[in-house]
Amino acid sequence: MKKFKYKQPGFTLLEIIVSITLFTIIILLVSEIYLVTQRAYNKNSDTAELTQNARVSLDRITRELRQSTNIITTLPETDDDPDNPPVDQISFQDGHDISQITYLRYYLDGGNLTRELKAYYFDEEPTVYVAYNALDQSGEPPEETIINKLTVGEFFTELEFWGADGLINISFNLNKNQHNFNLRTSIYSRNR
Repeated sequence: MKKFKYKQPGFTLLEIIVSITLFTIIILLVSEIYLVTQRAYNKNSDTAELTQNARVSLDRITRELRQSTNIITTLPETDDDPDNPPVDQISFQDGHDISQITYLRYYLDGGNLTRELKAYYFDEEPTVYVAYNALDQSGEPPEETIINKLTVGEFFTELEFWGADGLINISFNLNKNQHNFNLRTSIYSRNR
């Protein structure tokens, strides 16, 4: 009787090792491309969010400073004098509603840029707002009340103001996930 040898189709050990190695290399390359793309997307997303926060905040502050009738905060003339550094908040009279005397204050509260609307009054007439530096008959200063407090922007790490002769300089620094955004600008107030 004849013995038939059937050649069984299959892969050799070397072919299996080569194909697994190629498959692993392809998976690693695709994973690395995905991670690089994801990091770039996250960075661009963070930068876009920081830019949007800075733009909205700057638009609001500059609009209100331009309408202001009186800047209360004493600003240093330059940002590089170590004896008189820039201030980290600004207060000014609100120019939107001239029927009542109210004041706006911008400052950082943690990482948030906060806008505070406040007024001053005397105990005798709490519904009548007066100037922040007014005095009553006995020479006492007015009481302060906060009418409204809201967050204007997030991710702020630094806020500085300085200027002279009606020119107000503003410097922002924002940070999210180790991505920084810096912005410096100058505006003129109404009474320059």
